Formats: sequence, structure tokens, C-alpha cells
Amino acid sequence: MKNPLDKKIILAANPWLKDVKILEQSVSTQIDAKSDGQANTLYMSEKQTGIYGRFGREYFASPEGGIYMTLLLKPMDSLESLPNYTLLAAAAVVSAIENLTSKKTEIKWVNDLYLNGKKIVGILAEAQVQADRSLQVALGIGINFYIQKFPEELTHKAGSLFTEKPSITRSELVAEIWSEFYRLSNRDFFSFYKSRSLVLGKKVEFEENKTLYRGKAMDLTPDGKLIVQLEDGQHKLLSSGEISLKKWT
Repeated sequence: MKNPLDKKIILAANPWLKDVKILEQSVSTQIDAKSDGQANTLYMSEKQTGIYGRFGREYFASPEGGIYMTLLLKPMDSLESLPNYTLLAAAAVVSAIENLTSKKTEIKWVNDLYLNGKKIVGILAEAQVQADRSLQVALGIGINFYIQKFPEELTHKAGSLFTEKPSITRSELVAEIWSEFYRLSNRDFFSFYKSRSLVLGKKVEFEENKTLYRGKAMDLTPDGKLIVQLEDGQHKLLSSGEISLKKWT
């Protein structure tokens, strides 16, 4: 593969990382990270065969031109006091892209990044309580970096950060993402996340218990729930672990 992932570039920009492990092929870096369990370690793969997203949904992984990675964390705080890693990661990716390119991406609540109306990034955070009661968080990010061809059924909704020769390498973007992740973890990433929202202020549709609801996305709670004002004036709090938006205009 041209411009293979470079461990040295990533680690040089992120001294807080203990290691970067890169495989030529993997079923899923989420599985790799959770199985290996090394804290502050980034697991990456050039190719993935079984990548998945929220609710176990299949995620398209291109044989070339993608970034597939999972950061394994073992935070000392309680589960209730952890930052919202999904929001933090989304803010970090947007910030990194803005720092390195002229492209402006937006965040579709809660874990997808869009460019020119098409999804280019998916994020998945999975927290587990281990047998010794310690916490383990696997934070996965999949990025369509330079993908020139998608399956026909995805061409209308899947996009790529670059459609022509990239101005940066994948390793440079990865290095910047985790540098921003570390920086923003000690700052107000929530306000940054909201400022890049694709859905706030827009009409949205979602399904709950087989009932379709329509309303306006008004705001986010600090823990990442979406506040929607329904057509009848009532407000609903949407949890990202239970509901996915079907439409936004």
C-alpha cells in the first residue's frame, strides 16, 4: 500500500501514548484492543473485515484509503464521572481536520461526521467493567480518508475526506487527531462539539418503540442527550445508546 501508516509519526506527536500497534489486516480494531487490553495504546489496521458501529451495524471498510483505529483507555474514574468519549473524539477529529486542511466537517448527533452531505467518519465508544472492577474503554474511529469507489448502495450517502490526491498523509491526520483528543480532554470540548453540530436547530425524525416522531433539535445536555421539541410542543430527551436519527432537514 502507498503511504503505509507510520508509527513513529503518531508517537512523536503523542508522547502520552504508550504504543501504536499496526496490523496489515484485522477483523476489527475494537476486538483487537479489547482482547489485548493495553492502556493508552492505539490499535490500527490497514484493512478490516468485520468493522461494526453503533447497535452492531456493519460499517463499510475499503481495502485501501481508510483509517481504522481504536484507542484503549483504562480510566481511574468511575463510569458516571467519565467524559463523554464519543463527543470528545468527534470534536478531536473535526479539530484535527480543520487544523490540517481547509475542509469543514459537521457532526451528526451523536457519532458521525459529514462532509458535503455525506458521512466520512464513524465513532464507537465501548466501556466495560472488568473482573477486578476496573474500567476499560475502547474508542474506535473509522475514517474514509481517500476512497475513490464505494458500493453502489452507499454512493449517495458515503463520502471521503479527500476525493483527489490528499494534501496530508493518513499518519499525519491520525497524529493530529490524538493530539487534539489529549488537548481537548482538558478543555471545553462540549462547546466545540455543539458549534460543529449538523442537526441543532433543524427538523429531525426518529423512531421510538415503533412510533415515528418529528420535531426540532433544540440543544444537547452535558452528557450528550439530544433535546427535541416535538410538533405538539413537548420535549423529549434522546439517548444515543437507544435512538438514531432517521432524518434531519
